[in-house]
Amino acid sequence: MAISIQEFNQFGEKLERLLTLRYSPIALIVLHEGDAIPEGTTRPIQDNGGHLAMCQAFAKVRRDRAALTMLKEDHWCVWPLVSYGMVPVPAEDYEELGSKFFVKDPQLGVEYFQKDYPRLNDTNVIGFSIAPLKSCIFAPDLVCTYCRPAQIRSFQMAAKFQSGKMLELRLDPVDSCVHSTIPVLNGQDYNITFPDPGEYERAMTDEDEVMFTMRSEKLQEIISGLEFLSGAGFGYKELSKDMPEDFARPKFYNDMFAKWGLETGRQWKK
Repeated sequence: MAISIQEFNQFGEKLERLLTLRYSPIALIVLHEGDAIPEGTTRPIQDNGGHLAMCQAFAKVRRDRAALTMLKEDHWCVWPLVSYGMVPVPAEDYEELGSKFFVKDPQLGVEYFQKDYPRLNDTNVIGFSIAPLKSCIFAPDLVCTYCRPAQIRSFQMAAKFQSGKMLELRLDPVDSCVHSTIPVLNGQDYNITFPDPGEYERAMTDEDEVMFTMRSEKLQEIISGLEFLSGAGFGYKELSKDMPEDFARPKFYNDMFAKWGLETGRQWKK
């Protein structure tokens, strides 16, 4: 069953409440030739007379609650244009682009760019629109949330609760704008990304921020998982720091310790 825009907005409010988020989760939709630009979104170059890097656009959405559309002409950074397929990249440019990935051996840089650098498996892409999830007026393709590490843990716990599987990730220290979005747009359920130096310097990302991205179809089950964890005492807001010896434990801890011939103790009542 399709999720309505109103439901997406409600999901945004729930995420902010359950995780006490500093910033709004970002909703992103890919635009193709012939698509209408969502009403109420701003074009940086057309409406404000200046360009933005994708990380700066994300910062404006999550911090200022802006709604933006980024077409080819609005960008001020190479990598989204390449990864979203908005510009041609002939083989003659591989060495130049491959040398920018902080790889000592130039040939290895070219090989990385050819084989591992994320590119969108889509055609006729003209850009994307982004807005706060709780106020977007479009059905997003993905949602990206800038979190503290403890909030990332809650996202991971909710994902594992629903799937019974660990997240499988590939981490890269640069180009966070595309590593946070392209793998998910290409079908990966979730991704975790560390903001890169450009985000730190020009989009004012804090040192304790990490990005958690999910396909929009996963929102409902992630929120359900977060709500379950909250009710079980393992939610982000329910955990509290304490370091007593012989602390009370869940019943199955004592059961397992008894089987192993170890001392049992007080049972956790939560």
